[in-house]
Amino acid sequence: MNCKNYRIAISTLGCKVNSYESSAIIESFVGCEVVDFSQDADIYIINTCTVTNRSDYKSRNLIRKALKKKELNPKVKIVVTGCFAQRSPDEIAEMGEIDFIIDNQAKLDIAQIISGRDYTFTDIMQAQDFAYRPLTSMLTHTRAFQKIQDGCDFYCSYCAVPYGRGHSRSARYEDVIAQATIFAEQGYKEIVLGGVNIGLYSSVAQDAVPAKNETKDLSSVVQSLANIPKLELIRISSIEPQLLSQKQIHELSQIDKFCPHFHIALQSGSDPILQAMGRKYDITLVRDMVAEILSLFPDAAIGFDVICGFPGETDALFNQTLAFLNSLPICYLHVFSFSKRKGTPADTMPNQVDGKVKTQRAGLLTALSLAKKEEYALLLKQQNPLIRGVVELSQNGSSESLSDHYLRIRVPEELPIGSLISVSADKLEFDLH
Repeated sequence: MNCKNYRIAISTLGCKVNSYESSAIIESFVGCEVVDFSQDADIYIINTCTVTNRSDYKSRNLIRKALKKKELNPKVKIVVTGCFAQRSPDEIAEMGEIDFIIDNQAKLDIAQIISGRDYTFTDIMQAQDFAYRPLTSMLTHTRAFQKIQDGCDFYCSYCAVPYGRGHSRSARYEDVIAQATIFAEQGYKEIVLGGVNIGLYSSVAQDAVPAKNETKDLSSVVQSLANIPKLELIRISSIEPQLLSQKQIHELSQIDKFCPHFHIALQSGSDPILQAMGRKYDITLVRDMVAEILSLFPDAAIGFDVICGFPGETDALFNQTLAFLNSLPICYLHVFSFSKRKGTPADTMPNQVDGKVKTQRAGLLTALSLAKKEEYALLLKQQNPLIRGVVELSQNGSSESLSDHYLRIRVPEELPIGSLISVSADKLEFDLH
């Protein structure tokens, strides 16, 4: 859509996948001026999230802000998409004069739909193909987030995401390489590979001789991206423990451009809670996985997502999680309090945990995370590996970056934004907050 002189505002909630998609949406509006969501615009796009009740609240709040703009200027167009829109289109329609509610599979076509292309909101469970549009730049990032997988077929008892994203679908291997090459040619030195459940990535690479077609998994993609000359760092986003195999860990350890950073969707360190959540592993598998990673990446940054206050989580079961996490040489935790999601099994489970108890447990986990991060920074100083990162901020005589080891780093030199830092750990200052 050629929208010269149009002002477009977009607000993105949730995951890196949404960030990638928002960038692709904006790029399809050729010639537009992108303005802040608080400013006057001709088109307001809200790319929503529904992972928690808080996400739904934020989504509704942004929609109300756009509606207030429309009250002042009836010509304003409002577009709502994303997982909250996919799960709750009727609720959104009742909020006011929303011009377009777009399902997740069609969100990359928003520019064409606004221009008049026929469109019908569809059930995401019917989506069979991975929606792909080439993208040249991210909206606000010095690192490129690249979506290579969508959807999830695991249906954990607490999670609404599969109902907003549909069944697992993977980008064509050839498209993944083409997109990464575009990013590298545009000057991005780091690519973060992402997906709704990235460990499910699988694509058949098309060979000139069909009989030689080869199935590519996540580590295969990283190996191929490492051959792109201008690309310096490759990072993978959150992955399920059971989907990170010994074979893949070994393959990744052979790739110099791979960031030694593993973000694991653990959720609990208690086997009874993992079973109630519908997770497909136990803590023995996780402990063995951590040991395998550290045997090949001695200075790896390992982080976990953890949910506290899941229904039935007693003090004893929570203490199991706390003890398990404390026993592992990890780098950090991303802590979440359990949030009831309508339509999921956990929504109606007995023995719901009181909100104050959740808050207390989240505080204990957050304190543990900070302690682990401090221990990890000390370990890096002792082991003194080479630390790499792309400059995100450069001012007042120093440069800052999120390093390949996930800690934020600072060097006493103003370097160009987007350039690569490569310095031994003992010469760096770590920002642990």
